Amino acid sequence: MGILKKGLGKYLIADTNGETLKTSSKFGEYYKSLFKYTPYDLRKALTSKCIRQCITEGNTEALERLADKQGHSLNTMLNNYNTYNHENIILDTCLIEDD
Repeated sequence: MGILKKGLGKYLIADTNGETLKTSSKFGEYYKSLFKYTPYDLRKALTSKCIRQCITEGNTEALERLADKQGHSLNTMLNNYNTYNHENIILDTCLIEDD
């Protein structure tokens, strides 16, 4: 695809013309054009799957790691990204304290 471009000691995302994507909105549009989903769709799917595993398998560590990587509180994840679990899930279900 040629979308990675070296810059400032790390890789930057570039469009098909080699122009660096300067905003997250532009990245989201470009990502969707490649994969038909937005980065938020991916976040919702990963969060929903992780929450489901927390409930069914008691895998609280994975949920805590995901919260840390996403930079969101567990409440934010449950309220905004738990799209694919139909039950109303509360923090007590996973036995994790939200700081």
